[in-house]
Amino acid sequence: MGYLRCVITCVILALFFVWTGSGKSVFQWMRPDNFDEIMDRMTTVTEENCRSKPRHEIEFPSETVAQRPRYNMLLTSAIYSNRSQLLHMHNMALNRAHFYSFIYQRLNRSVDFNFQPGLMYLYMSATADVTASQGFINGSAIFYDNHCYYPNWYNKILDFNKTTPLFGPRAWREDDYAETTNYLREPTNRTVDIHDYGTGWNSNYSSQAYKTAPWYPLWLPDLTGNQDSLTKFTYAVGIKFSNETGKFIDNEFVAIPYFGPPQPGINDNEENSPSLPVKWTKPYFDCGRSNKWIVTASAPVVEYMPRYSDFIHLRRPRTVAVSAMDIEFERIDINPCPISDGNPEPNYFAGTARCKPSTMCEVIHGFGFRRGGYQCVCKPGYYYPWWHDGPFLGLEIEQATGAEYDVGFECLQVEELMVPPNEMPSFVERKRRSASLQDRFLDLISPSDSSPRVSPTEALSDSESTRQKRSTPRKVKKLVAKRSAIKSIRERMQERRFIPRYQGEKRFMRHKRDLFDQELYARMEKILYRKQNTNKGNCRTKPDYELFLPGDAGYGAERQFEGEARTALRLSHFLCDFLQNIDEYEEFGSVRGDKRLNETHILGEVLANVMSNFKILGSGAFFDRYKFRMSPPENNTDPRFVHGITREFFGPFAYTHTAADTDGTEKFRAVDYAGFKAPYTQQRWFRDMKARWQTNFEGLEQYTAKPMVRSDPNGTSLVRWEHYPLRYFAPKYEHGEWLRPTFKCDGMVDEWVVTYVAPFFGMNPLKTRLEFHGVVTVDVKLDFLELRQCPGDYSVANAFKNTARCHFKSQYCLPLPLQTPTQRYLRGAYKCECRQGYEYPFNDLSWFFDGQMMEEEYNKMLRGEPNRYDTLKCRIAGASSVTISWLLLSLSFFLYLWNRS
Repeated sequence: MGYLRCVITCVILALFFVWTGSGKSVFQWMRPDNFDEIMDRMTTVTEENCRSKPRHEIEFPSETVAQRPRYNMLLTSAIYSNRSQLLHMHNMALNRAHFYSFIYQRLNRSVDFNFQPGLMYLYMSATADVTASQGFINGSAIFYDNHCYYPNWYNKILDFNKTTPLFGPRAWREDDYAETTNYLREPTNRTVDIHDYGTGWNSNYSSQAYKTAPWYPLWLPDLTGNQDSLTKFTYAVGIKFSNETGKFIDNEFVAIPYFGPPQPGINDNEENSPSLPVKWTKPYFDCGRSNKWIVTASAPVVEYMPRYSDFIHLRRPRTVAVSAMDIEFERIDINPCPISDGNPEPNYFAGTARCKPSTMCEVIHGFGFRRGGYQCVCKPGYYYPWWHDGPFLGLEIEQATGAEYDVGFECLQVEELMVPPNEMPSFVERKRRSASLQDRFLDLISPSDSSPRVSPTEALSDSESTRQKRSTPRKVKKLVAKRSAIKSIRERMQERRFIPRYQGEKRFMRHKRDLFDQELYARMEKILYRKQNTNKGNCRTKPDYELFLPGDAGYGAERQFEGEARTALRLSHFLCDFLQNIDEYEEFGSVRGDKRLNETHILGEVLANVMSNFKILGSGAFFDRYKFRMSPPENNTDPRFVHGITREFFGPFAYTHTAADTDGTEKFRAVDYAGFKAPYTQQRWFRDMKARWQTNFEGLEQYTAKPMVRSDPNGTSLVRWEHYPLRYFAPKYEHGEWLRPTFKCDGMVDEWVVTYVAPFFGMNPLKTRLEFHGVVTVDVKLDFLELRQCPGDYSVANAFKNTARCHFKSQYCLPLPLQTPTQRYLRGAYKCECRQGYEYPFNDLSWFFDGQMMEEEYNKMLRGEPNRYDTLKCRIAGASSVTISWLLLSLSFFLYLWNRS
C-alpha cells in the first residue's frame, strides 16, 4: 500500500509539472528578433559561396552599427566606452588622410620625386596601423584611383611622371596559429599580410561590379568640379625649421597651406554628408580577401592633379586615394536596449534585450556581436529582492529557461514613496530630540561613514558660518579635559554602531577602502585647487613644483586615453619597422628599395597625429643624438653629403595653437626642438626612457610582415617581396610610460596635459644589433580625464579614491560618465546606488543618487547653507507582498489527505 501511494504521488507531481510546462521547450519563450535575422544571414555567407551571392546578401543594413562617431559631434556629445574602437578607427583614417595629403602636396616638385614615400613606406605604414592597434583595428589600407599613383620605386621600366592603373596596399592581421615558427599553435596577433589589391585578375575595385569595395563610391572618382570648396578644405600649418643644433633657420613660422579632407559645420548631421571627413560603410563580407564581415572607416587623400605639370592653371586639388581602416563586425558592441537618449535611432538591434517590465536596460562594454551585453536594473519605484544582489545580468537572462524567466529577474515595488524634500530655509534651527550633550559631542568627534571627520578642536570652534551664533556650553569644555573617559565612551559607541555585513564579520575585518577618507578628500581639494589656479597667464611666475600634479592624479589615463597612446605607438612601430629593415642602397632589378627618412616625413607624421584627434594637443618624435640620417639631396656634388646627412638632434614637435589674432581659430604648428638651446635629451622623460631601453631589449615583441607586391607596373600578378617575411622588434603598449599631469608652460601648448612616451629602435651602423633611437610622445589634454572617486584597493595609485560622498552603509559607489565631453576633470562622476536590502525612497523618476548632487549638497552643509545632504540615503527595504497559488494549495491539501488516509 505504501509503495502504491508513493507511485501515485509521483505520477500526480509529474502530471502537474507537465501541465504547468504545457509541453513546450524550456527555451521556447525566446522569440526570434533582429539579432537572429542578422545571425542567420551571417552564417549563410561563406568563403566558398560568397562570389555567387548578390550584393544585398553580402551587406547588412547600415543601422546594424549604431552611434558611429561623426567628426563635427566629437566635442559636443559624449563618446562612451562601447564606441572607443570606432572612435580610434575614425581618428586613424583621418590621420592617414592628413599625412598623405600633406606629404604629396609639400613634396610636389620634380626634384622631390624620390623623397616621396616609397613602396615599403606605404607597406610599413599600413602594417604599423594594425600592429599598434591590437583590439582596435584589424586592417589598414590606402586605395588609389585609376592612374592617380606615381611610383618612385620603378627604376628603369617606368618613365618619370607615369602612373600605374590601380594601387592599393592593404594590411590585415593574420591568424598565424598554423605558422611553422608558431610551435605553441596559438594565435599571436603579431603577423600581418600585406597585399596590393590593385593586382591580379580580380583587381579592378573601381568597377561597379566589384562587390567588396563600398568605400570607393563614397569618394571616388572625384568629379565634383565646382564643389571643390565643399569637399576639400584648405589647412594652414606653420613650421619652424632648424638645420643646426641650437639655432632656427628663421625665428618665424613658415606657413605651408595644403588641401585636405573636408571640414563640416556643426549643423551637418547627415550620416554620409559630403562635408564629413570620415565616412562609414555598411557591414560587408570581404569576399576573397580576409573572408570576414567587416566595417570600414574611410577618409579622402587630396593631391594636385596632374602632378608636375608646367601648366599650373590645369592643376587642381583632386581626391586621388582613400585611406581605409577596417574592423571585424563581430568585434563591435551592439546596444540591445530600447531607444532612449543614450541609445538614439537608428539602431537595428534596439529592443532585443529581455528585461522585465519592472526593470530597464543598461548596455555593458566588451561583448561585441553576441547576446548578453546588457544588464537589467530596477526602474524608479522598484528595488532588488533580498535574494539577489545588484542588477540582473543579460548573460543569466539569455541562458534562463522559461520557468526561470517567469519567476525571476523581477524587481519588487517600493511602497510609500516620499516626495523629494526641498531645501530647509535658513531661519529654521535644527534641533535633536532626546539627545544628551554628551551624545552631541560624540557625534562631532566620532562621525558616521557619511559625515565629515573633524577634530575635537574644530568641533568646539565657534564659527558663525557653521554654528550660527551658538555658544559652546561649559559642560563641553569639561569633557574635552577628560579625554580618556571620552575615548572609552567613543569606542563603546562605535562598537554599538558597527553592523556586520555577513555572518562572522568583525570590526577589524572592515577595510579602510569601504569608508570615506577625509584626508584623501582634503588632498583632492588641494589638487583641484592647484589645477584651477594655474593657467597660461601666471604659469611663468610659479615655481617648477607647482606646474606638476602628483602621479596618482592621472589615474585612469592608461585606460581612458588608450586610443591616443596607440597613436604614438603606431608611429613608434612604423619607425622600428623602417629603421630595422630599410637599406637605401638596395635595388632589386627594376625595383628600387626605399630611401632614408627625411625631415618632411616625420613632420607630416606628427602633424597628422595632432590634426586627427581633438584630445591630442601635442605630439613629437625625438631622435637620440646622431641617430637621424637623411638621404642626400638629388644631384648632390658636395662631398660632405655623399653618404647622407646625420643630424646631431632632430625632434619635430607638432601642437595645436590658438592665437588671439585669429579670432580663436585653431592653427597647427610644428617646431624642430633641435633649434632650442637646451637639448631635449636632457629632459627627464627622455633620459628615463633611454636608461630603460639603452642596453636591455628583453620584452620587446617581434612582429612579422608578409609583403606581396606587383610583378610589373600593370599589376599582372602578386609576387613576394625580395625580403619575405620582414621581421622587426617593437614595444607593446605596456612598454610605454604615462607621465604625471604637467602644465606645459612652453609658449606652445600652455595647458595641463598628461603625456605618453613610447620608445623606438633601429639598427646600429653595422646592422648587427638593435639600438635605442628615440621616443615618440603625445600630450593629451587633462580636462578629458574622468575622475574615479569610488572606493579602491589600497594598492591602487588613485588620488581621488575613497572621496565619493555616498552613504556606504546603505549605498555603494559606481562610476558615472559625465555628459560634458570637453571638461571631465571634475568631482561627481559617480552614482550612489542602494545596497542589497535597501531601497530608493523618493518618487523622482530616479533609482540612484547622482554624485554631482551629493558633492553640491555636502559643500552646502560645510558652508552652513540650507541643504538636504542628510536625506540622501537609502532606507531599509520593506517586505514583499505574499501571493497565494490556489493550484499549489489544492495540490498540497490533496496530498495531505492522501497521506493521512
